[in-house]
Amino acid sequence: MLAALAAHVLEAGLTHASLRPLAAAAGTSDRMLIYHFGSKEALIAEILEHLANEMAAGLDALIPARRYAEEGVLVREIVALLRSDLFKPYCAIWLEILSVAARGGTAHRAAAQAIIRIFLDWLAARHPRGESGSAATLTLIEGIVVMDVAGRSDVADTTLDALLGPASG
Repeated sequence: MLAALAAHVLEAGLTHASLRPLAAAAGTSDRMLIYHFGSKEALIAEILEHLANEMAAGLDALIPARRYAEEGVLVREIVALLRSDLFKPYCAIWLEILSVAARGGTAHRAAAQAIIRIFLDWLAARHPRGESGSAATLTLIEGIVVMDVAGRSDVADTTLDALLGPASG
């Protein structure tokens, strides 16, 4: 059921994550969703955590856990994946989560914190400096996602070159 709910949110976004459309996507009733998850907020939190884990698993398949020798290579591989059609929907959901959290949505803020922890741990297993480098790298990647959505990938790419050196190859 959670996979069907997550697929619906990934396709339709959080704006359309009301109980009836979610229930229809899962082939159940809105009452059953509340029965299973306790509240709409708990349901959304579960869906968001599922999506974060799904995205991390997708990244794992394409960037296996190994320590990279160079941060720039790691960042550029991640950015290329996040810019791909496979991962763009996850980035869009992430920005929706942050938007609601910025407006005071405590459940979304809690979900955002849990998701950040997942990705900090994911990065730490690959980053040349381990955990000590993962926060700065995640912050850089987040900024790139925002610039891409704003239509300024050129600024993101120039910044990557300035901070990490020009792409090799």
